[in-house]
Amino acid sequence: MKTNYKKILNSVDLQSLKNKRVLITGANGLIGGFLSEFFNYLNKTHDYNIKLVLTSLSKNPERIKGLLNSVKYISKDLSKDSSLIDNLLWKSMGQIDYCFYCAGYAQPSKFMSKPSETMAINTLGVDNIFKNIFNHNPNAKCVFLSSSEVYSANKTKDSHKETDAIFIDINNKRNFYILGKLGGESIVKNFRMNGFDAISARVSLCYGPGILQGDTRVMSEFVLKGLTEDCIQLFDEGDASRRYLHIEDFTVMLLNTTLFGKKGLYNICGEEENSIYSLACIVGEKLNKVVKKGKANNLVSTTAPKIVWNSLERYDAEFEKIKLKPLREGVLEFINWYINEFDY
Repeated sequence: MKTNYKKILNSVDLQSLKNKRVLITGANGLIGGFLSEFFNYLNKTHDYNIKLVLTSLSKNPERIKGLLNSVKYISKDLSKDSSLIDNLLWKSMGQIDYCFYCAGYAQPSKFMSKPSETMAINTLGVDNIFKNIFNHNPNAKCVFLSSSEVYSANKTKDSHKETDAIFIDINNKRNFYILGKLGGESIVKNFRMNGFDAISARVSLCYGPGILQGDTRVMSEFVLKGLTEDCIQLFDEGDASRRYLHIEDFTVMLLNTTLFGKKGLYNICGEEENSIYSLACIVGEKLNKVVKKGKANNLVSTTAPKIVWNSLERYDAEFEKIKLKPLREGVLEFINWYINEFDY
């Protein structure tokens, strides 16, 4: 599936990225990988001359294997030994102008099975990387990818705003992820209070082409079931409400806030409300499979928030509103990509 880079180019003024050094952590993931490919596209097609530095935990990053001959790649746990990070990165590459901190586990099954690692990469990792960047270049810009999951204990009928107080359910088994993201946001805020250009983006349910085989997020699970099983069996009733955001639209919003945002914290999310069941039905209709509801029977589904509904009021006040890709269109494109990518 051809990615619609034109939409991104037409929606964001990217001139300030020309001839800059850009660090993307978590480059083997969906978001980090997409950003890496987009910046590489800018270099090859529009002569941006961006020096790309990519990191991830993987020694063999399948997601970005096509880029490894044209970028600097480092395999490293960013939460460990900041002096080693300095030796590996800054002494060989020089100062960084922009950093997109996408490192960390995004799949609930992974962050719930690796609680201490999840906490560390979102706190110690952020502090290590941002501190080193700003020590070498006080004028750098850094963005930390937080999550809409921080709102999960906020019981309100209204959409969640960046100014809302955050409530914590002490019994939530996802707290290592939630508290890790809030800890990372606090570190970012501290850098900002000390005069550095750092922001946090609370990302909500980003999807699209670029996942790795074996991804366990709900959309991937539905497609895999639709391709390999007799029906699409839900883990529960599927009545949880979600607002998904396509990776192309996410990139527009992230780049606008990073390059031109006036605030230190932004929600980045979709607007079209859908239930998990309705998402499954889109997949089922495309793959000609029946969708069956169930009763919550695993840790991921029983701890997932019922509503993910965030406000874009702050973003819309600063930037021109973009026409978001409808969920049905995006899901059908994703299914076609999935079938071609994994040879189904």
